[in-house]
Amino acid sequence: MGAISDIYRGKISAPTEITVNAGEFDALSKHAEQLFESLKKQLSEEAVKELEELVDIHHQMEAISSEDSYTKGFRNGAAIMLDALNK
Repeated sequence: MGAISDIYRGKISAPTEITVNAGEFDALSKHAEQLFESLKKQLSEEAVKELEELVDIHHQMEAISSEDSYTKGFRNGAAIMLDALNK
């Protein structure tokens, strides 16, 4: 991929302070983990494996979406700068 993806993947230094609403994120993460553990207790061993695979797939999809959003945002920022310089 290009330089933007390299920045995203840490191959080129990028800002390390990407912030989220830590309190809200932590609460949602804790709740999701509690639900996951509760479901695991109710499911068969085979169903637990399928649930874990589903969660893994979701994480992979989320990573792809995050990289695409990061790249799009970077390009939009560059387009705004170019537009400002051309006026």
